[in-house]
Amino acid sequence: MASLRLDEALLEVVGFLEDRKVPYMVIGGFANLFWGRSRLTRDLDLTVSLPEERLAPLVEDLRQRFTVLPSDPLEFVRRHSILPMQVGEVRVDLARAGLPYEEGAIRRARPVDVAGRSIKVCSPEDLIIHKIISDRPQDREDVREIVRRQGENLDRRYLDPIVEEFSRVLERPDILAFYEQCLGPVDERNPSSGL
Repeated sequence: MASLRLDEALLEVVGFLEDRKVPYMVIGGFANLFWGRSRLTRDLDLTVSLPEERLAPLVEDLRQRFTVLPSDPLEFVRRHSILPMQVGEVRVDLARAGLPYEEGAIRRARPVDVAGRSIKVCSPEDLIIHKIISDRPQDREDVREIVRRQGENLDRRYLDPIVEEFSRVLERPDILAFYEQCLGPVDERNPSSGL
């Protein structure tokens, strides 16, 4: 029953965004259901592309339609680039893209079927990028499973340089080491791929 409520909340939010022609992608645990492993998720995470001049009207529309959690939602979004909301019983975090990488990820989002409706979910490569910088064990396990399931279908020409750059810029060599460890079985099957 919980997954049905999740689907319904997702379709409601996506319909709202599409009606207003707001580019979006689903990320997080729900996206992981399509590219990685199936695990319980109780919330929804979406990223939207929204120029500053459209921010205030959209936040007001969201406030009218859903239960937004901050008392001053516009200020909260401007300060934190995210708007936590409640849609029925489901927590929804609507993040505002702030980096060129995020804008590109929204353009690369892939259509998937949810309850007979097409929605845009971030690509498996972009989901790996979102999750690989996290220290949470569940995100690390998600990355392993996405790589295992997607294997040779991953766009390594896109993915490899971005993971390398994040590892370097964040001064986190563990990111690149973990990524290479995950790719080991994929590279053993396909020796021509690699960093």
